[in-house]
Amino acid sequence: MFLAVCIAFDVTFAALDWFFVLPALIISGLMLGALWLFLSVYIRQVENFAGAMNFVMFPMFFFSSALYPLSRLREGGSEVLYYISLANPFTYAVELIRFALYGEFNTLAALVVCGTTVLFFLLAVVGYDPQRGLIRRIAATQPA
Repeated sequence: MFLAVCIAFDVTFAALDWFFVLPALIISGLMLGALWLFLSVYIRQVENFAGAMNFVMFPMFFFSSALYPLSRLREGGSEVLYYISLANPFTYAVELIRFALYGEFNTLAALVVCGTTVLFFLLAVVGYDPQRGLIRRIAATQPA
């Protein structure tokens, strides 16, 4: 969808850059999917996912470099927002995609995105493991 929107708005890049951005988009999507899989361990009702969007995804988006580049945050005097953005894994996903669109590879962003993808997925696996995860502990505390 991202690439289709770029084409629709006549945002063009070199043909080779489109091949660089595809892996960045895939790993970023996997990171967000793993995050939501991890959060689903704690969210019991489908209706509560809308609340999670408001309190998890939107702050992650607004406190990232998606709307305003990191370098400009620091230059603009917003040190607190700059450091919050540095702690946000979504920032690194945005930076990975941004650099890929220009045919460059951001090693730090790739490491953070891959690392958080693995971390979120492992936390979700532990949470869903019936032998030692969160589901067993919750079921044991609820009356029959």
